Amino acid sequence: MHLSVDLCTNAFYALKNAKDATALKAVSQNLMHSNLIITDGIYSILNENDVKKQIAQIGQYFSQENIKTAEFANLLQFLLEPVMHF
Repeated sequence: MHLSVDLCTNAFYALKNAKDATALKAVSQNLMHSNLIITDGIYSILNENDVKKQIAQIGQYFSQENIKTAEFANLLQFLLEPVMHF
């Protein structure tokens, strides 16, 4: 496999599995990017299924924090609206 293909595949995998901002920054620095905006613009293009999955996982986080159902419903509707218009 070509080096640039390996780099892209590994970077995408690392970014997709990063659990917090520190992990994202570590990947960015490892790629020798000066900031996360560069890394995000090159490697973090999500497909429609990934966007839906990430938005759905936000719901799990907030339900564990016991926020009010109406607040959660409003937030989820706001976040899903752009995705539903693909």
